[in-house]
Amino acid sequence: MMNLTEKQAEALKAFRLAADHECSPLSIEVSDLLDPRNVGGYLDKVKQQIGAKDEKTAASILVKRYAFLPVIYLYSMTAWDTKLDISFENLFFESIDKNGVWLPGFRFNKLLGEGAGENRDQWREKAVRTLFSDHVFPILDCIAKEAKISKLILWENIAIYVFWLYEKILLEDPLLAEKAAEDFHFIIEEASGNLFGGYNANPLKRYHNEKIFVESTGKLIRPRKTCCFSYLTNSGKRCGSCPQVCKIV
Repeated sequence: MMNLTEKQAEALKAFRLAADHECSPLSIEVSDLLDPRNVGGYLDKVKQQIGAKDEKTAASILVKRYAFLPVIYLYSMTAWDTKLDISFENLFFESIDKNGVWLPGFRFNKLLGEGAGENRDQWREKAVRTLFSDHVFPILDCIAKEAKISKLILWENIAIYVFWLYEKILLEDPLLAEKAAEDFHFIIEEASGNLFGGYNANPLKRYHNEKIFVESTGKLIRPRKTCCFSYLTNSGKRCGSCPQVCKIV
């Protein structure tokens, strides 16, 4: 294992890497999200924080915020050939408000990573399994059971940010574009379901549908297949890829 450099840590701040502890009831050890005795109480705090209509809405928005952990991890994997230590005991979920919007970040006890070595393809498969099967799936499973929300919604909340990372952010660097395309193809098209938590099919692939042109925004948008319930919070706004909005346009 090796320490990330100050430059690398600075780069990850763009994806909500947190450097300091934030004193808030919503700042927790990530391992707490695996304990059913804690998850219900935490969802209630999230519900109050964002003005969610119900626990399902709170759970969905929580996972949308949590999706930046995969962004941090996959950016490090592709950009630097570094597999971050995302063991539960090494991570803290820090509550951060920016202009009245709840945008929590991730603080690492130790910002360590493992290099790719000689066989990158084998290393990459292990890295993807570590992220999704060993880390994300247990978190989603516990939250879904407590909030009685479909994991289809929660996986799409993860998927949209994985797509954003690989279809926009990483492609902005021409030196990374080719490797990013290869890694994205593996994650979406080649990775088997068992790399995501024992599924028969890859749970991210189902959401990688074609984009459509939306005249009202002048943008190409990939409509969501599920609703994230963001309109049932204080903001009252639907997300940019809301399936209801896309039906209207």
